[in-house]
Formats: sequence, C-alpha cells, structure tokens
Amino acid sequence: MNDREQITEDRSQTISEILCLRVEGAIRSGMSGLSISRKLTDIVDNLLISAYESAINQRAQTENKAEGNKKTENENPGIDLALVAVGGYGRREIAPFSDIDIMLLAKKGDDVTVQAAQSLLYRLWDMGINISHSFRTMNECIEDAMKDIRTRTSLVESRFLAGSETLFNEFKQDIYQKLLFKDKKEFIGGILREIERRHREYGDSVYLLEPNVKEGRGGIRDVHCISWLLKTSLSTTYVRVNEINGLKNLLPSDNYNHFIKAYDFILKTRISLHHISKRRNDILSFEFQDETAKIMGLKDTKWFMASEIFMRLYYKKAKNIMDTLQRIENICSRQYINFFIPVDVKKITDDFYLSKNEITLKDINLLKNTDKIFEAFYIYSTTLKKFSTQVRDTIKNRFLFINQKTRSSKKAIMHFMNILKGNRVYETLREMHDTGILDRFIPEFGRLRHLVIHEPYHRYTVDEHTLIAIRNLERLKNTRHQKLQYLSDIMRKVKQEILFLSILLHDIGKGIPEKHHEDYGYRMLKGIMERFNIANDDRQKIEFLVKNHIVMSKLTLMRDIDAPETIAQLAEIVENIDNLNALYLMTYADMTAVNPHFWTEWKAYLFHEMYVRTSAYLIGLKKQYLDIHDPKIKEFVKNMPDRYLISNTIDAINTDYYLSISKKEKPIISISERQDGTAELIIIANNMPGLFAKIVGSLGRRGLNIFRARLYTGINGLVIDKILISNWKDMWWHGMGEQVKEDIKEAIFQGHDKTFSLHPFTNLPIYRFAPFIEIDNETSIEYTILELFSHDRLGLLYDISMQLYKYGIDIISAIINTEDGVARDVFYLQCKGNKLDAELVIKVLNSIQIVVLQK
Repeated sequence: MNDREQITEDRSQTISEILCLRVEGAIRSGMSGLSISRKLTDIVDNLLISAYESAINQRAQTENKAEGNKKTENENPGIDLALVAVGGYGRREIAPFSDIDIMLLAKKGDDVTVQAAQSLLYRLWDMGINISHSFRTMNECIEDAMKDIRTRTSLVESRFLAGSETLFNEFKQDIYQKLLFKDKKEFIGGILREIERRHREYGDSVYLLEPNVKEGRGGIRDVHCISWLLKTSLSTTYVRVNEINGLKNLLPSDNYNHFIKAYDFILKTRISLHHISKRRNDILSFEFQDETAKIMGLKDTKWFMASEIFMRLYYKKAKNIMDTLQRIENICSRQYINFFIPVDVKKITDDFYLSKNEITLKDINLLKNTDKIFEAFYIYSTTLKKFSTQVRDTIKNRFLFINQKTRSSKKAIMHFMNILKGNRVYETLREMHDTGILDRFIPEFGRLRHLVIHEPYHRYTVDEHTLIAIRNLERLKNTRHQKLQYLSDIMRKVKQEILFLSILLHDIGKGIPEKHHEDYGYRMLKGIMERFNIANDDRQKIEFLVKNHIVMSKLTLMRDIDAPETIAQLAEIVENIDNLNALYLMTYADMTAVNPHFWTEWKAYLFHEMYVRTSAYLIGLKKQYLDIHDPKIKEFVKNMPDRYLISNTIDAINTDYYLSISKKEKPIISISERQDGTAELIIIANNMPGLFAKIVGSLGRRGLNIFRARLYTGINGLVIDKILISNWKDMWWHGMGEQVKEDIKEAIFQGHDKTFSLHPFTNLPIYRFAPFIEIDNETSIEYTILELFSHDRLGLLYDISMQLYKYGIDIISAIINTEDGVARDVFYLQCKGNKLDAELVIKVLNSIQIVVLQK
C-alpha cells in the first residue's frame, strides 16, 4: 500500500503520523538527517503531485462532460497553473510535523484558474493533509515579497512539483532573479536585522539548557540565513551560488565538512524531537533530551548519561553553525556598510601589528611559542581589536600545544592576569574559550565546557553561566543604570583581577557526583593557586570567595534578613568589609547569570539590605567595642581573638565575662536549651593540652552530636568554647544537663579514662566523595591551619582532637560545622607556642587521613 492509499483508506491517520512511522526505522538504521529529510519530502511530494493530477483531471472530465467535449484527460486548456513547494518544504527539509508550504502559481487570476486551485485544496483537505498555501500570479509574487521579508525568503526556496513547468520556468528566469537581486542592499540588511531580532527572542546564547533547535542560535534557521546570504550577496562577488554547497568556495575543506555534519546533526535532532513528542515541537526540553539521545544511538557511560553526551554534541554543532553564520555575516556586511579601514600597517610591538584594523603578526610562526599566544590575547584585550582570520585560525589549531609547561609559565600567567586587570575581560576570555586555549590553560574550567546541570531556574551550561557572570560584572564598571550605581561604586574598591579569577573558578566543582560542589571546587582550586603562584593575601581572598560564593544568596533568599542572627552569621563568615564587598559583587554576578530574568528588583532590594545591614554590623562592632564603658569587659574582649567580637553580640559578651568571673576555679559550664530542640554549651576553662578532645569525648559518650563549635583562646590563656548540640531534645532525660556538666568536669580533671577510645581500623568505607585534608603553614604567622571536609560520623571530632593531643598539639581556635552529614572543620594549631614543623605536619596529615577514612 502506498502513502496516498494509506491516507485515503484511513482518514484518521494524518500525513504527520505516516511520516513518524517512517522516521524511527530510518534513524535507528543510522541514516543521516539530510537523507531522512529528503525521504520524508519525497513521500509528501508523491502525495501532493498525485493529488494535483487527480484534482485537475477530475475537473477536466467534469467540464468535458458538461460541454460534451471529447478531449483527453491530460489536456487542460485554459488552466495555466503550477504547484510549487516553498519555504522549508521547498528546501526538501521537513520533519514529521513541519509546515507543508505550497504556492499555487498562476499565469493570471481568472475564475477558471482560481476554481482549479480550489479543487486541489479541497482534495488535499479531504485527504487529511494540512498545508499552508498561497495563490499568486507572477506580479503578486514580487508585490508580496517586497512587502514582507519572510515571504521573500520563502519564495527564494521555490521548487517545482506539478502543473505547468513552462510557467514555473518563466518564474525562475524572471521573477526569481528579482526576488534575489531587486533592492539587494535592503534585502540583505533585512536578513541581518531579522537574524538579530530572532536571536534576541529565542535566546542570547548557543548554550541554553533547553534550546530551540530551529529558531535559536546555531539552529536550522541560521543555516537558512547562510543559504539566503550566499544566494543573494555572494553570487555575484565570488561564484554563482545557488545552494549551501557554495560554502566550499569560502571555507577551508575541513571547516566546510564540519559545517555540513553540524547541519545534519541539528536536522536529525529536530526530526527525532518531532517523532518523540508526537507534535510540532522544536524546543529540546529536559523531558525529551534523554530519549532523543538514545534514539540517535547514544548510551550512558560510566561517567556521563546519554543525555549529557548528546547535549555536549549539540552545543558543539550549534556553535559551528553560529561561527559559520558570523563569518558570512561579516563578509556581507563589509560590502554594504561604509566604514573607514586604515590601509597602513601600525606597529603594536616588535611582533604584533594592526593591519586593516585587525591584529596580525610579522611572522605567523611566532605562535608556535605558546607564550606568544597569551601575549596575543593580551594585545587583543588592550587594543580592542579582533584577530585576523589567519591569526585566529592558527591559534585555534595550536590549542593542543597548551600543556603542563604552559600552565606554569610565568609569562603566560603574567599575560593572563593582566588580561583580568584590563577593560576587555569578558570578550577576551570568550575568545580564549572559543578557540580552546582557556580550556587547556585551566583544564579545571575546561571540563565545564557544554556541561548541563539540571538546577532550578538555570538556563545555561556551566561554562556559559560563568562567562555571562563575568560579562555582567564587567558591565558594572561603566553602567549608566541608576539602580546599579551602588554596585559600580563597590566595584572600584575591590581588586579586579582577583574578583574575576574567583568568578571564573567558582563552579569548577560542578559535574562531580556529590552534593556540595562548592567544597569540591575549593579543593580543586588549591592546585590552580599553586600553579599561578598567587600571593598569600590574594589566595586567601580567592579561596574565601570560591568556598563561600553561595553563602550570601542562601542566607538572603532562605533566611529572615530581619533576624539579627542572620546578619551575625554572614558577618562571622566574611569577617571584614573587604570580603563582604567582594562577596556581594560575586553574588550579583552569579545570580544575574542564572537567567536574564532571575535578578528582579525585589531580589536586588533584599541583597542590598543584607549588604547594608551586614556592613553596618561589622562597622558597629568596632564602635560597640569603643562604647563598652566597663574597662574590665573591654580588657576581656581585647584578650580574645578578633573573631570573638564578630561572632558574639554585646549581650553574649557580657554573659561570657560574668560567667568567667563568677568563681575562681575552672571550668565553668553553662547550658542553654533552645526552642528548636538544640542546646548551646558554653565552657569557660583555663587552657591545657587536649582540652577540646576531653570535652568532645565526654559529650560523645552520652551520644550527643556536635554540629557547630566555636573555640576562642585568649592571649591570657582563657578558653571559651561554644558548642551547639543538635540532638539535645531527642536524648534528653531528667537531670541530663547536670550530668553532662559533671561529665565534662570529670573528663577535664581526670583525663580520658572514661571517654571512648578510637575504633579499630577496619575496612575503609566507600564514600560518595573523597575526603579533603590540608595543612596550611604559610597563611598565618602564628598558627598552622588544619582544614578538612569529610563525611561526619559519631566520634569523628573526638578522634581528630585525640590525634592532635597525642602529638602535643594545642587547638588554639577552631570552627566546626556539620551539615547534611558533611563535616567542614578548620583548626588553628600550635605546638609549644609555635607553628608545626615539617616533620610534625607529615605525621599529623597521615594520622588524620587514617581517622577520616575510618568507618
């Protein structure tokens, strides 16, 4: 049964459903997208040609009978009509639910011809074929095309199907040439403006998480635009161009082959998407990505799902189409836009020159030196000019030579950091990313290329999100938007290159199969800082920003910013105004890069309020200290570390002071039960070896879980430990509070006899992420800093503190945080009043490693 018979027999089955039946087998057999589209077009062609012939012949028979005429069926005097495929159908480029665009071309619009056209349309509708149609004479083709660019581009794709071929040939010889070349300059300008409008409407990036495969950047419509520009603008300039294969004369053979493969892939994606969704659907939404990937032959691997592999391929192909379109646009624009191009050659350096307003080299072989590539990008950033095609193509072909040696090259790093200091940061990093240089120079960022992470509200791939964040931040420098002026003012107070580097690296932990990507990214960051040999102060700033880049947004959007504890919590994390300024700017960049509509006026107000209140809080701390009238309390605060003043209100400070003097013997223990079922323990004691380990051990013996602890050691040896217990209410029994106090006192005075000991070192567990342990002996002048991320378990804190006690190490201060089963702890350590020596550092690292990996 042929396609026409199948539709005629079963009116409930549309032509789209028949096309769907043909598609799946073709895709699974490995047929190319172009071949499948041609096959579907042939099916529609046969149906429409058959319908045309039947309609015209039936009308002729009816007229012959009415007039008693004995003419044969194939003779149709008085009907000068041609059935013409236009638009996508004319290009032989259809998917199962594509519009089927036809034009009935008439010599003249007399009643006989109009009635013949109506007969055909009635027959097509009767067959259940939905078509988009038009009826035009020759002159009407020109009139309609000059009024509407979409009509004009649709008619440019005209293809003869049936009827008067003589009439269609007249159209091709006369009307078609006018469609291409009449008011040529305005036509090309209209195409270029339509491209810009469409890109604004359907997405400002190739790397959308749910792209429109037809109208979006790098989609099928961009291929159409390339074809129209080739036919219209370049036919008379280079060669006679009638089809997309005219690109062979404009692109290197490899580039042309890659473009055709990209076009084929996007077209096949659209065909698959129509088949899967069983409707006209050009949006590659999350719900269809996995099935589309699998129907196109992709499978899950150990590291990536099929949908992730598919989307990375999609972005690569779409970017190829976009690059080709931009290349053709540039060629076309030069012909019709008048601007002065200096003909002289201007020297920039001994090696780099400006020629025809583009960056060139005296010797292209200089780019064999990878340091010269980074110098080229530095010049790109300072001159505000673009590379010549030769320079860009050479750099792109050299990206594989960016290796470990280049990543540590002082010259390459110097040029890169100078780029981050300049006034063209986003454009330069974008060019470095597009050419593959940035990905090789910082492979931790390169692994984010085309990475799709399904997160609420996010619209872009991870690499694109990062670059947009940098763009949005850079725009603050020269913003004229009154409501962003306060951010612009803050921007002038920060070290620009450190802020931009922090943003570039802030999401490098994404894509790792664990929840806390900021923690993993923080670990990866350490290696980058070592390679770049970043100064200590700058390194601390970058590490702080990467580690805490979601803190401000989390507190602002998920906590009550009117609550004093929320402001105090952010103040404790940032510690000073400089960190707050940098974090505020980073939060703005991160949030505005989620999608174009995420940073609303209401969110802007909330973040600004959070910033203003935290800033006032930090400033108020100094004033608060100066306003303390009791000299004894002032001296008490002065003896404590700076962090103590930031982390505690004046009421809490007063409470601590009066507790500390309430009796001479120590320890003094206070327990405050909270409404949320937790309890805060305040232990004030004289410093002694293993103090914290003894306290933790006594709490662990009672099954009490520590999820936050702040340890402050004064210069006079007074220790204030504030420990928050998460399961106090669950474990509570009458008299438990007093018993806990006695346990702690007994542990401090009698040692570790009644506390639990380390568990036997048995089999190591399988973790969903690798623990991270680092000892920093450079950042602080006085202390060695031990930092770790690990899965939490009962007794972990005790085991760590006991290992330190075993080596005679004092915990001077500590920040203990446990959330979602993850321990994130920082310890400030000394041994005999000094930092740990190298031998002791190795011993501690090995011991803590064993403890952390213990079940």
